[in-house]
Amino acid sequence: MLSYFIRRILLALPTLFITSAVIFGLSKCAPHDPVLDLGDATFRDFRDQERAVYTRAKNAGLDKPAFYFALTTAAFPDTAYRIFPHGRRDRLLDLCAQAGHWPLVDRYEQALRKIRLFTDKIPDSLTQAASIRLAVADLIACDRLDVLGEKSDTVCALLRTLPANPLPDVLHAAVSQLIAGADPGRMYRPAFYWYGIDNQYHKWLTGFLTGDLGLSRLTNKPIWDSLLFAMASTMIVNSLALLIAYLLAVPMGVAMARRRARSADKITRGLLLFLYAMPIFWVGSLLILFFATPDFGLYLIGGISLEFWQGSGLSYGEWCVHNFDKFILPIMTLSLHALALLALQMRGGVLEVIGQDFIRTARAKGVGEQAIYWRHAFCNALFPIISVFASLFPTIFAGSLVVEFLFQFPGMGMKTQEAFMKGDYPVLFAIMMFAATLTIIGNLIADVMYGLADPRVRFTK
Repeated sequence: MLSYFIRRILLALPTLFITSAVIFGLSKCAPHDPVLDLGDATFRDFRDQERAVYTRAKNAGLDKPAFYFALTTAAFPDTAYRIFPHGRRDRLLDLCAQAGHWPLVDRYEQALRKIRLFTDKIPDSLTQAASIRLAVADLIACDRLDVLGEKSDTVCALLRTLPANPLPDVLHAAVSQLIAGADPGRMYRPAFYWYGIDNQYHKWLTGFLTGDLGLSRLTNKPIWDSLLFAMASTMIVNSLALLIAYLLAVPMGVAMARRRARSADKITRGLLLFLYAMPIFWVGSLLILFFATPDFGLYLIGGISLEFWQGSGLSYGEWCVHNFDKFILPIMTLSLHALALLALQMRGGVLEVIGQDFIRTARAKGVGEQAIYWRHAFCNALFPIISVFASLFPTIFAGSLVVEFLFQFPGMGMKTQEAFMKGDYPVLFAIMMFAATLTIIGNLIADVMYGLADPRVRFTK
């Protein structure tokens, strides 16, 4: 059994690695550029702003390669990850894709940077100051090689109106060499760059495994500190919902199987199918209507909003006890939905087993019906609900995101909604990683339960 368990864990590890790589890749595709989160900072000139951007990138670990290696084109440099912000990087890589030579693009960018620094020193009282700044901004935004010469000529002509200025010649030479030396064919030559473990993904994954999830974009505080309370609340609700669902569904399914095709079985099965078909938010809304409102319901629960733990002055355990009545409706909503599926699966599993030869043999020996169903049929009918557990464990977590938002419950669901609406992508992708890990753990637990339910189950069978 131990070797079976170890093999299942070893099989789960590459799955977790691939999943984490996909989630990290999605985080790199997020539209927001974190290095531009400079708050309300003001800068004297372009140089100060540039220094602040690079400092933030270094503090956030974004000045390192994204992955262990990069498979790209020979036209691109192996240090493109050091270019900030992302808009500037994309523009330079677009030019590089057309020119095919990074050294020429880099030389043009250095000339353009000198001009950008020079324009900060031009006094506003100068007549052509506004025209120069506008033309330079237009050139900086240009990512097309076919119009780069025309735009650079405009900038050079304006700069030549200023006395003793060598920058027009520097820019003109850089643009001329860039256009003349263009070799787009280099884009079709592959290049492989190895970076080692000093990369963003390795830091992110090891941080997740050690509890260092980085900083929230909104609060600039550790993500783990804000998620710990929400995760504990969600796990309490989900664990209790699953426990209640299994405690009710197993005897209900066995009882339905014993009364197959009778009125009680038909009515119960119809109600369970109706309950399972109903959207989880609809079930939650009905529970709120009947139990938490004074107009139409019993008003057994005085509202659904919880006070937040932070600032309450209570320990987390005391907070849970003090607000336990607010836990009831979310747990009921999740457990009712899971109960319907589990009871139907248990009924089907028992009916499949009850017609087998060893059951007929037990009856022939005079074994009572109670013992037949619970001692002989029950263990062999567990496989369907174990299979359901593998999918139900992550599914009920996903359902809790909707339920928590419906009940304004301060769990992972509210954190997900808040992170999504406010663009806090580090928190959002950390939650995605937790959800993926729960899915893998659910399948791992189901595999172990298979082995415990039937010792004949082996890793290779």
